[in-house]
Amino acid sequence: MRKSVALLLILMLVASGIVAFLPVKAQARTIVVPDDYPTLSSAIQNAGVGDTVFVKRGTYQEEVININKSISLIGEDKQETVLSLNPPLVERWYLHNLLWVRDTAIKINANDVKLQDFTINLPKDDYGVGSGISAVGDGTSLIDNMLANSSVYLNGSTLNVTGNSIPDALEVNGSNLIVANNTIRKTLKMKGSFNLIYANKIGRGYYSDGINLNGSFNCIVGNSFSLMEMDGSNSNFIIGNSFASLKLTNGGGCSDNIISKNQVNGNLGINDGIWIWNGKNNTISANSIRNCENGLLLGTTGKTAVENSIYLNNFVNNTNHVASLSGSNHTVNHFDNGAKGNYYDDYRGKDANGDGVGDSPYTVQETRWDEELKSDVTIVFFQDNYPLTSPYDTDSANIELPEWASSASILPEPEKSEPSSLVPVAGAVAVVAVVMVTAGLLVHFKRKH
Repeated sequence: MRKSVALLLILMLVASGIVAFLPVKAQARTIVVPDDYPTLSSAIQNAGVGDTVFVKRGTYQEEVININKSISLIGEDKQETVLSLNPPLVERWYLHNLLWVRDTAIKINANDVKLQDFTINLPKDDYGVGSGISAVGDGTSLIDNMLANSSVYLNGSTLNVTGNSIPDALEVNGSNLIVANNTIRKTLKMKGSFNLIYANKIGRGYYSDGINLNGSFNCIVGNSFSLMEMDGSNSNFIIGNSFASLKLTNGGGCSDNIISKNQVNGNLGINDGIWIWNGKNNTISANSIRNCENGLLLGTTGKTAVENSIYLNNFVNNTNHVASLSGSNHTVNHFDNGAKGNYYDDYRGKDANGDGVGDSPYTVQETRWDEELKSDVTIVFFQDNYPLTSPYDTDSANIELPEWASSASILPEPEKSEPSSLVPVAGAVAVVAVVMVTAGLLVHFKRKH
């Protein structure tokens, strides 16, 4: 009997030991500044992973903010919760010059950090090479913040940058990102794939302000900016934006992009609306292109744009609706969809049957002297076989976004609510098994004795 009792005690101790050592999810806390801690830095230092630091209205004076754990920092009111930061001066090389500039004000080196509803004041950056916020990590969220005097640099996947006011540049490197409804004073530099850039207002109206894109499978939808430059960027969707100029450059080639339903309004007729250097298989459709020097410019010196499809666009009040810099034949591109082409406000052809399509093609050609033939030759740069006789209703165009653009893969996953002390399934099974064995032995022990 003594042996049975000893065995029973050992099994009970083993069961209690398993329960003691099984990982238990800690209860997330909310830390309140200044009630629990007087400063944001002290609250961060004492916060645990998953905690929320809630900052009440007021102005908080600190040097810098360093975040190295997965926490959320939430201000009570964006207008009245002010972080007044004063980073120290640090040495930095810039264009072969050693400068003393302000250190980064907010440094994030962790995954799943949220910064929301703050006004962040910084000293003026005299050289423009410092940064207000620098984050390295996946799942970073910057939501509804107002930043003063500096830029933001982010690196990671599944980032969410929404509703912020950024007074300089936003530079983002990563995939599966959302950049939406921000006001960015200068430029947005984006590098990565499967990103959604939506409804941002970018630039001060200067021609150089806008978006620099290097990446593929991105959706750029409903933004307002002056200039967008794409390099090494394929299979992107540029839809419903308002801009002065779009350049598909040749550093890495730009092909298979969809450019549609955009309002392209040139800058007093001195810029090019859409310029394809040497890309191929791009589709340019249902855009309104007006007030440009060249509405559509194809090729550059020694480069040609081929197999691009251009149709249902409206070319209005451009010096040249379509032009070429390469001086080569661009009839290898398609200026209609087989039934309808584009509208050109200087087309003078007739429409005898009234179907809205001209009876004669719209052609851009040039007569040049051919030294070898010793005669003038006519070079046809492009020909639209089905020019429209009235502007196309671009709003009626249906653009089907790719499945990934509307799927949850580019949207933040909803937070899952679960009990704070859940025991992992494997551990729970182990505990239940031991308890059942113990209970069975106890029953057996009682029956026997």
